[in-house]
Amino acid sequence: MKSMIEGLREAANRPRLMGEMMRRLDVDPDALAAEGHGLALAHAARRCAGCEHEGACRSWLAEHDHAEHAPSFCANDGFFESVKADA
Repeated sequence: MKSMIEGLREAANRPRLMGEMMRRLDVDPDALAAEGHGLALAHAARRCAGCEHEGACRSWLAEHDHAEHAPSFCANDGFFESVKADA
């Protein structure tokens, strides 16, 4: 069982993972915020922070320099698909 400190450390790393995922998918967070998607972006960050797939995410990111779609385990795959469709 994880300690509370370990859980907080993991959660603190998640925004960086989300940023890396967005880079792989060519999703620009600054453009999203400028287009009025700031609240949706904040919700996506919250989903990422609560995700239980950090290890799988790290592995996926290590294996992909670029991708058209987020992996199916990603809590934000639907969000990323919708913002890419709007672009």
